[in-house]
Amino acid sequence: NISGPQRSEYSLIEQSYRVLQQLNPTIDEIATLHSIEVASFAPLTTTQHLDQLHRRGVNDQVSETGLNLALATGLTKRVNSVDLAEDVIYSPYVWESGQIEIASFLRGLPPGERDALLGICEQAAQHPGLALPLLAQPTPGVFGAAQKVGLVQAATVKSTGGSGAQTYVFSPTLESEDDRLTTTEALNQRKLFVAHMLFGHERAERSGGRIHDPVVLVRALLDRGSVGPASNISTDYHLLEAHGIVRVRETDHGRAYLELVKAEIVEGGLAWLQNTSTSAGTTDPTVNLLRAPGEFTNPEQTRAGAGDLGAADEIARSAILELRKELQRATRQDRPANPR
Repeated sequence: NISGPQRSEYSLIEQSYRVLQQLNPTIDEIATLHSIEVASFAPLTTTQHLDQLHRRGVNDQVSETGLNLALATGLTKRVNSVDLAEDVIYSPYVWESGQIEIASFLRGLPPGERDALLGICEQAAQHPGLALPLLAQPTPGVFGAAQKVGLVQAATVKSTGGSGAQTYVFSPTLESEDDRLTTTEALNQRKLFVAHMLFGHERAERSGGRIHDPVVLVRALLDRGSVGPASNISTDYHLLEAHGIVRVRETDHGRAYLELVKAEIVEGGLAWLQNTSTSAGTTDPTVNLLRAPGEFTNPEQTRAGAGDLGAADEIARSAILELRKELQRATRQDRPANPR
């Protein structure tokens, strides 16, 4: 529970990383966090999982130690594949099924294609709804195949006006992180809503009322029950209306109001938009890729750039220290790590 700007600016794993860096972590502990993170982005064979850790600056011996410690915590698991002739490493909180199929798909790609696709997975997990053109693109067909096996998800917005269409990318990790998403339909509707808000900000016709700040607009929609009028509303939100998320109320001269229908979908979409936009409701919205824990930095470098988190930092320190004790017990096989 880190208060202040960090709450909306950093993901949970980024906050955990920053706190861990304040505790003079060992290189093994940092490698463990990286291993847990990589396993959440995609199921990979053991060889490819260790290769991703190596690409983050971890040497081979430490990579293997980090993987073994991650497995000891239960936050990462493995399943053996006869066809692949090795284990597949994955996060059980993200990948409930299809691990071997996804790992097989990724192993069959050329190294460059695989790295580009894993980069998309990482960015989509950290920033829901990034526009596909902003991401490093594998060759045509690879992204579509990744969607089919469930590695990434996407929502496409199409305007009947002059704004064209754009695809926005999401990660399966979002479903595991949000316990309010009780159905696949709710998840898909939230993706669709976020994609439309980002489209209205990035691609909508300026003359028709382009969204200046999606976070501000969605807050207004929740507070007032409607926003507008604008001519873009009458051309860009047909899919949202078809799914019953909003209602479009036409007025004279081709303008329309956007009216709230499913508040729970819109509320959840606001949280995702706050993770994607660095504006968090200010007047200068931008989409920014924050540094991921994948950059292998030492504790002194991180402390130099981190602010004082006060009482919240002390609480987080205590929690991390307790988790460290649990990890040590599990590693010594005194008893299984507490699944709290």
